[in-house]
Amino acid sequence: MFIIHANMLIKPEKVDEFLKEIDTLVAASQAEEGNITYVLKRDVKQDNLFTMVEEWKDAEAMQLHNATPHFQKFVQDMQQFAAAPLDAKVFEGTEIKRG
Repeated sequence: MFIIHANMLIKPEKVDEFLKEIDTLVAASQAEEGNITYVLKRDVKQDNLFTMVEEWKDAEAMQLHNATPHFQKFVQDMQQFAAAPLDAKVFEGTEIKRG
């Protein structure tokens, strides 16, 4: 399993537009084969800081996602929304089952 935390600092005047655009990406990504989780979180202290939390079944699913038209459109759109470069961290892990 691959886990991605993509931190995005959005221009304050672009936040509302960003949130409208991101809905399409989230819905399409959640429907992809190999996607486990794809959710957007907003920072509690900084209104224009967001983290996309993603979980993918394997590296192939993650690579296929990166090549999709909806993800490529998002990458292009981020040029107008971003106040700073995207800060993405990728982790490889397994789920710990308890009990």
